[in-house]
Amino acid sequence: MATIRKRGGRYNVQIRKLGYRSITKTFTHIAVARKWAAGVETDMERRLHVEVADDTILKTLLSRYEAEILPTHKSHQVERYRLKTLNRHLGHLRLIDLSAKHVATYRDIRLKKVSPPSIKRELNILSRVLTVASKDWGITLPQNPVGMISLPKADKVRTRRLEVGEEQKLLETNNQKLRRIIVLALETAMRRGEILNIKKSHIDFHKSVLFIPSTKTDTPRTIPLSTDAVTVLRAQLRESHSGYEGVIPLHELTVFDYKPRGLSGEFLKLCRRKGIQDLHFHDLRHEATSRLFEKGLNPVEVATITGHKDTRMLMRYTHLRAEDLVGRLG
Repeated sequence: MATIRKRGGRYNVQIRKLGYRSITKTFTHIAVARKWAAGVETDMERRLHVEVADDTILKTLLSRYEAEILPTHKSHQVERYRLKTLNRHLGHLRLIDLSAKHVATYRDIRLKKVSPPSIKRELNILSRVLTVASKDWGITLPQNPVGMISLPKADKVRTRRLEVGEEQKLLETNNQKLRRIIVLALETAMRRGEILNIKKSHIDFHKSVLFIPSTKTDTPRTIPLSTDAVTVLRAQLRESHSGYEGVIPLHELTVFDYKPRGLSGEFLKLCRRKGIQDLHFHDLRHEATSRLFEKGLNPVEVATITGHKDTRMLMRYTHLRAEDLVGRLG
């Protein structure tokens, strides 16, 4: 039965019912207090009420998600970094205290340091953690606070392509391993993770094709290799296998030994040394995709190489220059 007491201009509701722990909540308006109490009591009668663990803090859920769920994700390294950021800002909060206001404050603080798409990814992970806790772990919140705030609008889609002379500057690096990766990215439109997961057994030099078993879309694909792509792969294999000294590793190693963030960092340093502004490694995939269309391949052929399932997404990666289309118009 619910008991409502007025204390200091606020209304304290306490509900005691056999089979449930005592529940207490404070409201500003008496009408809201009565409505909440009636709803909780009705759910208890119908055996639909789920208790929230008052002493559980968000850090506990984030740690469990990292240990149990994260290892099954391809992007676990990046997601682990985002979980640490969430834990640093919100991990100390009890679940029962986690409100839309806390999440909105976190959003505003992070927007001063990262882009809107980045903060949206962080909040999506937070929402996913709370959903998994509710559906699979038996820990329920009154509502998911992420869904109660407005998410920042995404930045304008990037259309960055290599300008005249920039490709030559990138390929003039003394870091031959990085140079080969850049060539491979421009020749194949492969994602960073796909390049770094290449193994010798994936390459068929006789047919000039490369098998990509693990992709972002969970659909393996085989792509053709240009002469330049074959050349850099052969060169990298000669270099990477020269250090074995007769010792055969227990597991097949990847052709390139960069970590994802390490590769992006090296590429950024190279761009700074060469005076190239606002160029990300992922922009090479945009450049390569656009070049495939400029070579005359149709959307189906391009999608077979790039791995895009959605034509609309494929078009986002395609930035044809108007001046390059003039010759086709006659």
